[in-house]
Amino acid sequence: MASCAAGVHVITTDGTAGRYGITMTAVTSITDEPPTVMLCINKEASIIPILTANRDLCINTLSDGQQDIAEHFAGITNLSPEERFAYHIWHRGHSGQLEVEGALAHLHGSIIEQHEIGTHYVFYVRLNEIKVADRHTPALLYFRRQFKSLA
Repeated sequence: MASCAAGVHVITTDGTAGRYGITMTAVTSITDEPPTVMLCINKEASIIPILTANRDLCINTLSDGQQDIAEHFAGITNLSPEERFAYHIWHRGHSGQLEVEGALAHLHGSIIEQHEIGTHYVFYVRLNEIKVADRHTPALLYFRRQFKSLA
């Protein structure tokens, strides 16, 4: 799968179980009506118990100038999970979930179903708020284990 280029997203969740974020490429649209996406996350990821308890999340689609954000939330840097939020500007959507400033899109939703398959959980997320940036900034991609620009 390293030979398949993919968009880079930071998934954030904030609620009674706490605040957490993770960098992901395994984000896929399932259907337009109702707007639903799928997330595939390793069962060992620290976000799993927080995400399953909070149920609400925001998918932040990163631009090519946001590689530092991707690296922070991927755990590449030495920042703690809480410190990662201190290095960037955040806003909240109508659902209260965190949006990273400058992202190409903010997709807010709630987990409606999940399955376990092999080493991963598959989460189905019904979107209830979609914000897309008006600018034409290139997307950040992940290809052959490196971040790349779509430009």
